[in-house]
Amino acid sequence: MLNVKTVNNVVDAFPIGILAQTEVLTPEENDLLIAKVYNLRSVFGAGNTQDWLSGKLSPDNCYRQTNVKEYLEFMPLVERVTQCVHELARSYGSDDVYDCTEGWYNIYSSNRYQEYHVHPNSIFSAVYFMKTGEDSQGLHIKRPDHGGMIPPKNKARETEYNQEVLIAPPQERTVIVFRSYLEHCVPPSKLKTDRVTVAMNFS
Repeated sequence: MLNVKTVNNVVDAFPIGILAQTEVLTPEENDLLIAKVYNLRSVFGAGNTQDWLSGKLSPDNCYRQTNVKEYLEFMPLVERVTQCVHELARSYGSDDVYDCTEGWYNIYSSNRYQEYHVHPNSIFSAVYFMKTGEDSQGLHIKRPDHGGMIPPKNKARETEYNQEVLIAPPQERTVIVFRSYLEHCVPPSKLKTDRVTVAMNFS
């Protein structure tokens, strides 16, 4: 039987682990990748806009067109994010090896967005914030039981048990790692600066 934390006779029975790691790359390494991403956009253009409800309002991307892991410039990022994935996996009791099976960039300009979605056939997913501005949206992660059944009536205050969405701030050189079944999105917003991220899936 597992020990669980009890606060005022309420048990935290099923916590969900999400990892945030800052300064994954040095500023110089990050700048090199930004240049590489824009270079790749000159090759792939708008990228894949068929697999998302956001369609032509999706960010420019290379999803399912190439895997950034295959490019030499991305090796430090993939290696360090993989280390973060293994750290989160250990918190779930798993000491197995996880590999990056998919990796792609996303370039958000004004009013581009990504609807709530999950990553099927993956165990962990990661989003690395490469370039942001003061007007950039964070990564919105929805609690897994939100909307599943009738909620408690007349919510009078926010608590850790009724928080509907967690927003990971868009901090440059930071990665967020989470279980792939968690719904997440990037809402549209007016941007003065491109919001550039790299997303990865691990199995």
